[in-house]
Amino acid sequence: MVYATNRLAEIKKVLVEKLSGIYPLKEAENLVNMLILHYFGLSRAMQQVQIERKLSVPEVQVIQGAAKRLLNSEPIQYVLGSTEFYGLRIEVGQGALIPRPETEELVGKIIGDNPDTDFEILDIGTGSGCIALALKNVLPCCGVTAIDVSAGALSLARKNAKKLNLDIDFRQCNILNTEACWLTLCKSFHIIVSNPPYVLQKEKKEMADNVLKYEPHLALFVEDAGPLLFYRKIMDFARKALKSGGKLYLEINANYAAETASLFEKDTFNSPEILADLYGKSRFLVVRKH
Repeated sequence: MVYATNRLAEIKKVLVEKLSGIYPLKEAENLVNMLILHYFGLSRAMQQVQIERKLSVPEVQVIQGAAKRLLNSEPIQYVLGSTEFYGLRIEVGQGALIPRPETEELVGKIIGDNPDTDFEILDIGTGSGCIALALKNVLPCCGVTAIDVSAGALSLARKNAKKLNLDIDFRQCNILNTEACWLTLCKSFHIIVSNPPYVLQKEKKEMADNVLKYEPHLALFVEDAGPLLFYRKIMDFARKALKSGGKLYLEINANYAAETASLFEKDTFNSPEILADLYGKSRFLVVRKH
């Protein structure tokens, strides 16, 4: 990238022009503002005040390096190394999914349904730990356990918990092996929450490059032949691990909402409730055990 000067105004102009080649103009402007805030501590208002500021060579190099990563479709959250989730600053990395707004909705639903409780909560497939950490932060009297198959994801989640001074019991196990998970945890829960892999392989063509190239496929995709695989296993696990009267909160594939709900047999669970997200998609399932 070539700059006429090293003034902040010139750097911003060039970066926005470059990024607007692959992002809409407003998004490109927002990304550049996020980089400047992150690296130089300048809000949009302060950028206007200091618009004639001259950046040092190292400062130009660091923001240019970040912009190059964005030009290669790397998500801004990975470039910055963190994101906001339910009022918390969560570190993220390529070993764990970037938390989505709809997952914040799921956390809000759990908190709204269960205020001021001292429940035992289990988060299945915790990734960065965002769900478990948000719940523990708002419901400090709850005991929160979180599991994941990935050692890398658990390392990141533990790091987040330590930074936020939140006490979470992290365990490594694979929910596809329900018996091993039960033996690992050997306790029951009032609430089980999960945002498991639910995107089908055939749906890849609908996804953006920044997701396909950088986010972990292990946490995203299931085989086309088994779209409900994880929900079947979670249901089997919940038969043992969910207390009577306890609830399952699940993020689901909107295209398979009815099929997912039909898994939960009436002999063990009440009729599932399908809930829409802010975009009107059937995104969540709430199931109570008898």
